[in-house]
Amino acid sequence: MVIVKYFPELSLSMIQELETDPKTVLKGKAAVVVVFYASWCEDSRRAEDYEKKLAEEFGGRVEFFRLDADEFADVADSYRVEHYPTYVFFRKGKPQRGVLVEPYSEGEARNWLEMKLGRTRV
Repeated sequence: MVIVKYFPELSLSMIQELETDPKTVLKGKAAVVVVFYASWCEDSRRAEDYEKKLAEEFGGRVEFFRLDADEFADVADSYRVEHYPTYVFFRKGKPQRGVLVEPYSEGEARNWLEMKLGRTRV
């Protein structure tokens, strides 16, 4: 794994880029969000800012990883990723139902994540 080059100054950032299949890499981790993105996609670039914030906010409870869906098309295809960014939540290496596709805001991503972690905002 390689720490994402976009935020090298953030030593606490849990956003990382995967270079292998998430199932293999994430097996020993309790809660993980894998963000499938495309470097050419405006929504993927915009989402990086709030992914960084969410990784800091939820640090210790969930880890964030980024996977370039163009570079690792076989992995993205295996999770049926068709739009970018797509967020997949994993518990102990297993993908959970209910992915988040093209979130329009940080709030939407935060609410989805809180729901996945078992708490929701009122």
